[in-house]
Amino acid sequence: MRVLMLSPHPKVTGPLPKHTPVLVQALRDEGCTVDTVGWGRHDDEDSVASRIASRLRDMSRIRRLVLRGKYEIVVVKTSHEWVSMGRDLPLLVALRRAPPILVLQFHGGRSDKLAGPGSLMFKGASRALFELCDGVLMLSSEEVGYAEAFYPRGTFRVVDNPYVVSSKLANGHSYGAAYGRRQSASCPSDRVPSILFVGRLIEEKGVVDLVEAFARVRGARPCRLVVAGRGPADAEVRQRSGLLGVADDVTLSGQMSTQELYELYRQSDVFVLPTYWAEGFPTVITEAMSAGLPVVTTRHRGMADHLTEEENALFVPPRKPVDLAMAINRLLDDGALRTRMGKANTVKVQHFAPQVVARRYVQTLEDIATRAGRR
Repeated sequence: MRVLMLSPHPKVTGPLPKHTPVLVQALRDEGCTVDTVGWGRHDDEDSVASRIASRLRDMSRIRRLVLRGKYEIVVVKTSHEWVSMGRDLPLLVALRRAPPILVLQFHGGRSDKLAGPGSLMFKGASRALFELCDGVLMLSSEEVGYAEAFYPRGTFRVVDNPYVVSSKLANGHSYGAAYGRRQSASCPSDRVPSILFVGRLIEEKGVVDLVEAFARVRGARPCRLVVAGRGPADAEVRQRSGLLGVADDVTLSGQMSTQELYELYRQSDVFVLPTYWAEGFPTVITEAMSAGLPVVTTRHRGMADHLTEEENALFVPPRKPVDLAMAINRLLDDGALRTRMGKANTVKVQHFAPQVVARRYVQTLEDIATRAGRR
């Protein structure tokens, strides 16, 4: 199989520039020929004018590559949002008469807008996208369900992002962290437990709800909350922590390097991501799982597909700090549950091993090609 994969440029922040090289190498190991070309922003600081100019140059370059007839499949790694649809629609129009199979891979987005009344312009743009491509890959069955109900003629499939388990996480963590090792002389039982959040600081990630919940947990026991990431909700998190009287126990670490994040995972006892953001399956969940951490999250999209209640995670409803506090307290009170969930997560994360993901990915692309009548 000869594949041209279009993905964000390496200088752009976010998980996609991390996932793509891992997936590409795994596909090559499976015998595929895979070339990559940047598509989208060249840099986080690009101006509108430079984005338009670079987009036109990139589209012309991609079209020339495709018209040479070298590739069987073109995969566009993107998201299901207005901004990305505005750039992807012209690209698909430019490529539609070329020979390859055209596949979109959505890394999150607003597929929920396809359900129910309203959002007519979004639905119209989505329909145009679906008509121009041969198949769409998504990261959760929830998203696929919305798309299939909206456009029954389309081919929609669930795929996973690959994840390489770091030995620095896998070997450096004892399930449930030091707080869980009640019998260890080197780690006394009175160690203050640490709760960890990693992600972009926006309200939809549930970080403000987590501060509210943490105040309730902190009222019942000594503990600390570490928030890693940056974003527009940073000021609100600081303000809310102060108003609730827990500012001294909340650490905002900002943007961190990979090594610094690994150390945070190793030092933590519970990972919490009460998200209701339009994402598929967050990379931070797999990072926490590989570190042997129990997870508290919402039954949202990819989490509902991959995580089992009380085995990998405790699920909480979004925007419910009281329920979130109860789940965190339950894990901090139950060392056996933390240990059991931590062990289960180090096993479950192997589901995302690159070669495992690549084999399923190839089968999915072959299925789309067959349905399109090209095989």
